[in-house]
Amino acid sequence: MKSISASEFRQKQKFYLDLATRERVIIHRGKNEAFAIVPLEQLNETAYLLSSEANASILMDAMQKIETGKDKGKKTSIEDLWK
Repeated sequence: MKSISASEFRQKQKFYLDLATRERVIIHRGKNEAFAIVPLEQLNETAYLLSSEANASILMDAMQKIETGKDKGKKTSIEDLWK
């Protein structure tokens, strides 16, 4: 996840739009406002996954654990996914 100011985003829009296809980009404006750049193809999927309060809480908790390094995930092969 990359967290930047609105002025930094204005200066390097193309860079951050390209980056948003690979990782989450959060733009901070002032002290109390923040926005996420989400590719359009991910927008409907994200809205659906976050539409349930319980599901949103589980997903946000999992994302926080990954971002802070508390959860490294599990390496799985393609073959194992089909078992």
